[in-house]
Amino acid sequence: MSARRQPARAFDWRSDPPSPFVRTTSRARQRAATRERLYTAALREFRRVGFERASISAIARAARVSRPSFYAHFPTRDHVLFEMAWRLSLQIVQRLETAKDLPATLDRLADALIEAEQAVGDSALFREMISIFVRRPVELPFDAGQIPVLREVLRRFETARDAGELREGMAPEQAARMCLSGVFGHLLGLDVSPAERRADLRALFSLYLAERSRRAR
Repeated sequence: MSARRQPARAFDWRSDPPSPFVRTTSRARQRAATRERLYTAALREFRRVGFERASISAIARAARVSRPSFYAHFPTRDHVLFEMAWRLSLQIVQRLETAKDLPATLDRLADALIEAEQAVGDSALFREMISIFVRRPVELPFDAGQIPVLREVLRRFETARDAGELREGMAPEQAARMCLSGVFGHLLGLDVSPAERRADLRALFSLYLAERSRRAR
């Protein structure tokens, strides 16, 4: 006779996300505060003199820490841009949450990208951030596919395929990859007004919509 399977005990279950009752140490809070000061100081320096001319020493001084402390939190200046991309990506995903179909999702995506560019407040810095995913200056600490907005667009394209909203003959993964490559190219190559940006992105996105979805817009 086979042994009866024992039920999992409560204390074996993982807490994911972490329990709100877990108390962070004062050291962990201090480290997080230091990282935030460095992040803010770095963006201010990037805007002041440009990304390429930004001084790590000036960033560290503005954050009231030593130069080695910067590298303890951000191995390179590019890692500050990765952080910015991650934060903006989370905001864009939140903007897409209530979109009911692919046309609405893509319209929201166009608006969210424009809002992200405006939030950065510097078109050159925004393009520099986008370019890191093209030039890959350092080994990414994660697969680029893990970026929340990339993952969300793929999920939306898969749902759209099942709903008949995706252009016929397109595989969701291929369509998502091509669509986002086009978006990156547009953001990198053209410095235009928000109205022009929105019109260009809507025209790009229409290439991936089924005929009935395009007619309904």
